[in-house]
Amino acid sequence: MITLYNFGPFQGLADPSPFCLKIDCYMRAAGIEFETKSGANYIGKSPKHKLPYIEDDGKAIGDSSFIIEHCKEKYGDILDKDLNAEQKAIARAFIKMLDENLYWCIVHSRWIGAGWPTVKEEFFGKMPLPLRMIIPAIAQKGVRKSLYQHGIGRHSEEDILDIASKDIKALSDYLGTKDYFLINKPTTLDVCAFAFLAEMIVPEMKCDLNEVAKSFDNLVAFVNRMKTQFYSD
Repeated sequence: MITLYNFGPFQGLADPSPFCLKIDCYMRAAGIEFETKSGANYIGKSPKHKLPYIEDDGKAIGDSSFIIEHCKEKYGDILDKDLNAEQKAIARAFIKMLDENLYWCIVHSRWIGAGWPTVKEEFFGKMPLPLRMIIPAIAQKGVRKSLYQHGIGRHSEEDILDIASKDIKALSDYLGTKDYFLINKPTTLDVCAFAFLAEMIVPEMKCDLNEVAKSFDNLVAFVNRMKTQFYSD
């Protein structure tokens, strides 16, 4: 059985990381049996020093893209076998937009923007003093540096929100009135879109980015549909 290493539950979701949530949802959608071990302490054991990663028959695999690739090769391309070449190309473009662009906007909204008080309490609130006063500032400083190095952190709050809003609108426009993005059942794109959209729509976190995501009725309905289908437990 596959073991998925992630951070653990967060405000109604299986994980606070869209990448961890992506793999959790992919396994469920593809019908792959797995167990979960949660905790930030597993980061140091990960082959790429980040979560998620999986262990499958003694082999450790890191990075959500490589995990999905591994699962497709070993267990069959359950979700995408009915897609044509054009649909696969569209899926890859959207997934990379989520992974490489929208993700950093979410990070900024949580760790630097208005979502920080919620994140600070959720992640560090149970630490004993004085760690509860010291560690959050150190962690936030590290995230700020990563955002700046990526490039998104060099923009203003307004510009970052505008960048994210255009990504979210693109998802809404493409989904339209359909139940799923490409065909009449979930594909890898749906799993990935759910993972990122749910991180903005489900948690009770007051920030402008989440309000933007929640303003698109078809995306809210899509997240609820995926949650009902794969997280009814």
